[in-house]
Amino acid sequence: MTLTTDRQRVAAHVGGRELARQRAFRSDALETSVLGLLTVTVVLFLLDGGGPALTVGSAASRLEALGRVTGLVGTALLLVQLLLAARLPWVDRTYGHDRALVAHRRISRVALPLLLAHALALVISYGAQRGLSPALSWLVEPIYLLGGELPDMLTAFASLLLLVVVAVTSMNLARRRVRHETWHVVHLTAYAAVVLSIPHQLSNGTDIAGHPLQRLWWLSLYVATAGAVVLFRVLLPLVRSLRHALVVEAVVPEAPGVVSVHVRGRQLDRLPARAGQFLQWRFLSPGLFAAAHPWSLSAAPDGRTLRLTVRDLGDHSRRLSRLRPGTRVLIEGPYGRFTTDRRTRRRVLLVAAGIGITPIRALAEELVSSGTVGPDDVTVLYRANDADSLVLGDELQELAATGALQLHLLVGRPVPGSWLPPGLAGRPDGDVATLRRLVPLLRTHDVYLCGPPAWMALVRGDLRAAGVPRTQIHDERFGW
Repeated sequence: MTLTTDRQRVAAHVGGRELARQRAFRSDALETSVLGLLTVTVVLFLLDGGGPALTVGSAASRLEALGRVTGLVGTALLLVQLLLAARLPWVDRTYGHDRALVAHRRISRVALPLLLAHALALVISYGAQRGLSPALSWLVEPIYLLGGELPDMLTAFASLLLLVVVAVTSMNLARRRVRHETWHVVHLTAYAAVVLSIPHQLSNGTDIAGHPLQRLWWLSLYVATAGAVVLFRVLLPLVRSLRHALVVEAVVPEAPGVVSVHVRGRQLDRLPARAGQFLQWRFLSPGLFAAAHPWSLSAAPDGRTLRLTVRDLGDHSRRLSRLRPGTRVLIEGPYGRFTTDRRTRRRVLLVAAGIGITPIRALAEELVSSGTVGPDDVTVLYRANDADSLVLGDELQELAATGALQLHLLVGRPVPGSWLPPGLAGRPDGDVATLRRLVPLLRTHDVYLCGPPAWMALVRGDLRAAGVPRTQIHDERFGW
């Protein structure tokens, strides 16, 4: 038995290293694909006379060429954005859902300015051809364009306006002021913006209309993007929801303002869900069905039921406590790579704060039951402001009582500049030394973090200062 267990432990962390190499390969392949897409887009523009147009001729013609190329590259980046948000399994396994959305937002900071530059450059160049000054062109030329001088310009302007609205509502300040449901509806208009942009490209786009190769290239990009969105955002979630026939089994209070929702279904052993992952949950109940929300599994999937544990953070989450057994549930996912597949070491440290304990609790259960860890290989650090905030703490204590893991409950009000509670924070030898005392052989652990972003940043900083390699620190953020 001991020999078999040792082999399982070795296989676990060797397998984790192999998966890390596979992720690195997929990451390189994905980034090369994006670079190739942009390269082909620019090369097709240059082969169609775009190079000379940028350097030869009048200022107006050069400005028009600049508007053409910025529009092409901006549109290509917009399609990449949609693919990053389409929850493609390959992207999810490579980057994780949170990092894919970070890339999505960063690309928007390039794509939208390029599309605005496209519109501005063309408006000014068209105006210059009428003998108008740049300032006057910006005011007068849109009247000619919207008046029907060129076909499909009304939808083109509407598309750009929608993209601006989506970008503004996605800014951090705006997102904090807008309800998730409202933001979600506004964000969906990005799809409408892309659809509205297509007619003017096909009817009067200088680089597409009347150019068979360019037309084939762009139609292929649009069809591939639309297919991916429909397949992975609509069809696959619908098929999974119908196949598993999920319904609420019970709603259990866990702590003040915190409930666990137990969901049962059929053939759940066929749902590829892992501890540490999350799903988009949509409960078909008044006040809840309009939007799906991302919540992590708080227990390792057992093939019969799923459990999510939610803190009251607003109207939507508050209504979960009033769910009735038998309520139908629709899901998207599972998503995320915050799983034990990322392990590269035998020992594992799980660190959580507040409601971030939910995926950590599921990971602890999976590790203990996997047979790949020994009694001293798993350590859990659980940070909470007070004893009442130790959500699922009793379940972790039961696991610790069996000797399956080491548990440290770090309870106390926040200390500025520290992730530790009073009594442990601010000791003369520092938080890093305290961390080393809590977790012997710290550098030999894989570390999984989940909690508020600012708190996780403090923990990550101390882990790095303690010598834990960056590749052994894993986290995933689920904010919108």
